[in-house]
Parts: sequence; structure tokens; C-alpha cells
Amino acid sequence: MKKRILILAIVLLCVINITALATLSFNRWFRPQQTETAAELTEAWDTLQIQIALGPHQMQRMQGLRFSYENEVESLRQQMLEKRNGLMDEVRNPSPNMNRIDKIVDELSKLQAEVEKKTIRNLIKDKEILTPGQQERYLSLFERHMHGQGRGYGRRGYGGRGPRWLRGRQKVIDTNRK
Repeated sequence: MKKRILILAIVLLCVINITALATLSFNRWFRPQQTETAAELTEAWDTLQIQIALGPHQMQRMQGLRFSYENEVESLRQQMLEKRNGLMDEVRNPSPNMNRIDKIVDELSKLQAEVEKKTIRNLIKDKEILTPGQQERYLSLFERHMHGQGRGYGRRGYGGRGPRWLRGRQKVIDTNRK
């Protein structure tokens, strides 16, 4: 009787673990990218307009550039999604071809680099629209976004190894060196 309960408990725990892994994998690789609603985009533009003190003409020009940028990178993002799907197909293969996996990862890296180049080019175009003071605030916001402190900052959580911990840790390291 105890053996049956133990076996049942082990099977149940295995099912729970497999379900959790499947859910995490789905959310990481297959869930469609969430697009922002019109209200969220309007809120983002309003926030940007306030933080940088954009005039209506500047706002209109920046929105036009953003629309053009999004159209340029959409095909790259779609290609990246297809490559990731192909990568997962290869990983699922009972005997995965490591050369094929390496090739897909290299292709993904090239596509990501292209997106980043287009992002920086768009940033420079945006910068041309702004006054020097606005440029400084805009670049500061962009830098925070690049370091993971942009919209949604804090949602992923840093736990005990976050920025505050690192600053405290750096002080300890510095005092130990003296």
C-alpha cells in the first residue's frame, strides 16, 4: 500500500514538473509577441512628450520615424521567430545536428545585429529632431531602457543579487583591497 502511494506521488510530481517545463518553454519560445494596444502606445508617447518636452511638430516627426522603423524591423523579427522555431525543432530531434544548431544560432545573431543597427540609426534620426537639452534627456531614457530599467522595470525582479546588492558588494570589495 505504501509503495503504491509512493509511486503515485512520484508520478504526480513528474507530471507537475513536465507541465511546468512545457509551460515555461511555450512562454519563452512560442507565445506570440504581445503587441501594445493603442492606449498603451498613446500613454507611452504622452509620457515621452512630457519627459522630453516635445513640441507637436517634433512629436509628429518622431512618430513618423517610429512607424518607418517598425516597418523595417518587422520582417527581421519575423525571420528571427522562424529561426527560433527551426532551432527548437532541431533541439527536439532525437539526434540533433550540432552544425545545424550552430548555423541557426549564427543566423539569429546576424538578424539581431541588424535589428540593433536599425535601432541605433533610428535613435540618431530621432536625435536630429531634438534640441541639445532634449537629446540629453532622450538618450538618458534610451540608456536606461538598454540597461533593463525602461518601461516595466522591476517586473522581472532581481532578487538578492540585484543592483543594490551589487553596489553594496562593490563597497566590500573596495574596502578589502585597501
